[in-house]
Amino acid sequence: MKQWELEVEGEKIRAEWNEAATFNMQSRSYNGQWVDYHCFTVYGIESEQAALECVLEMIQEELKEDKDLWEYLEENPAEMEDAIIVL
Repeated sequence: MKQWELEVEGEKIRAEWNEAATFNMQSRSYNGQWVDYHCFTVYGIESEQAALECVLEMIQEELKEDKDLWEYLEENPAEMEDAIIVL
């Protein structure tokens, strides 16, 4: 199991990958436990770097759901780099 901690727009999240095809995105609950909020599957991943890229793409898709935020980030590339930070 591989894990990455990230900061997305100031919120800390964790991504877990089972080193096969399944990902779990997690946030901290009120009592500090990591809790799944989104799971997804991607087949054919051959490296840890490719898995991390899948996680980053999924986060970008989540950010696109907030159209105003996404428009701002597209207009300000430096802000886009700061919006998603791998810790």
